[in-house]
Amino acid sequence: MELGEPECTGGCCGYLSVVVQRFGEVVQWSDWEVPYAPAPAPPEFHVEASRYDAEVARVEVDRSWQVQPEN
Repeated sequence: MELGEPECTGGCCGYLSVVVQRFGEVVQWSDWEVPYAPAPAPPEFHVEASRYDAEVARVEVDRSWQVQPEN
């Protein structure tokens, strides 16, 4: 799933990339890529799958957090 993408390419402005995988009742975020970052990539992160699913369902309904494109 792609959460967002800049108008330019990753090689131009940089980007943040992460692999999200589900292992049974655990969701894992790993293999972060943060080119051009001044600090190291974040560590691997684990969360209970039920909590992850609830949060994904919440943001699918409430999109107020999303940046709206300019006209």
